[in-house]
Amino acid sequence: MSSASATRTIKFVSKAGTYTATILCPDGDLYQEWVGSESEVSKIYPNFANTTPLLNFVCTSSRSAEGLVTPDAVLYYFNGQKIEFSGDTSIGTFAGLFKKISPSANQLYYGLKIVKNIVEASGFAPATIKMVGTVSYGTQVDQIQATYTIPIQKSTGTSYRVTIKAGDNNNFVIRDKSGSCVLKSVASQSGEEITKDLTYQWEKMGKSGWAILENKTAQTITVAAADIDTYGEYRVTVYLAGVEIGKDIQGVMDSSDPFDIDPHPVPEDETIDEDASGNGQVVYTPVVVKRGTGTKALDTQFYFVIKDAAGVILNTDSTTEKSSCTVKREHCVQAGGDVSITMTAKD
Repeated sequence: MSSASATRTIKFVSKAGTYTATILCPDGDLYQEWVGSESEVSKIYPNFANTTPLLNFVCTSSRSAEGLVTPDAVLYYFNGQKIEFSGDTSIGTFAGLFKKISPSANQLYYGLKIVKNIVEASGFAPATIKMVGTVSYGTQVDQIQATYTIPIQKSTGTSYRVTIKAGDNNNFVIRDKSGSCVLKSVASQSGEEITKDLTYQWEKMGKSGWAILENKTAQTITVAAADIDTYGEYRVTVYLAGVEIGKDIQGVMDSSDPFDIDPHPVPEDETIDEDASGNGQVVYTPVVVKRGTGTKALDTQFYFVIKDAAGVILNTDSTTEKSSCTVKREHCVQAGGDVSITMTAKD
């Protein structure tokens, strides 16, 4: 048995196990580029008024046998400012930009739909959307949050974009042992999808790093529950007429897996400050637990892989079995920003 988990935001609730939240977009990594000047924008792409992308707030718990947890309520923030709503439509500063989505028969998660372009609302700078969910276990109530950054920049007119989108309605989540989800790679230039002369190379994050998936060279791949344990990461490299034009990484969550990983981060907010006077590291001492009970499932060591946004491995000991791992400020400086860590149980 092996278990893997890519941790984003972790909140420990006394006697309630570990809650993990992440924001997933079926359209892949969102971005916006603009043409013209800040005083006179002539074009924005992708045009969110047409694509209306949805951001889903996916929450799991080591105490829940089914893995997925529906929060009692969710609050939404745009660049640190709370989004106010009248009904389901945003009002006030962000009037008409967003619609909030509630769980229903055809929608498993709370979410935020972007219905207009956000370039100007974000001041022509990257936008950060934060979701804060209220979760309860018995009489205890706490909050879990996740953030999602949307890059916004002036168009160069020649840059390529590669993103992995959900190729089905499962939103990168496998919910039962016979389930699966589809990953679809999409390449574009100046907001227009490229459909000819493309080839693909798919990889999966393993115990020692990225491993090429043999015979997986199509635009889409199907990930089955048997292919991953708890969480798996996939990377695609796209070539146009034989020349590499970009990469993208996407995680897949298996909420049906009987095991989970409690990462036990210190500090709990998993935040490293750029300023040397602030916190300079996050230490992980993970434990494999049985989902639904939160009790320790086995004694094992782990392989830890620290990587940047492109999937470049930053630690030299990624193939060494250890009981803990420290992510340092130097890793973030080397990556030029946020980093992620993948933990894989040896046994």
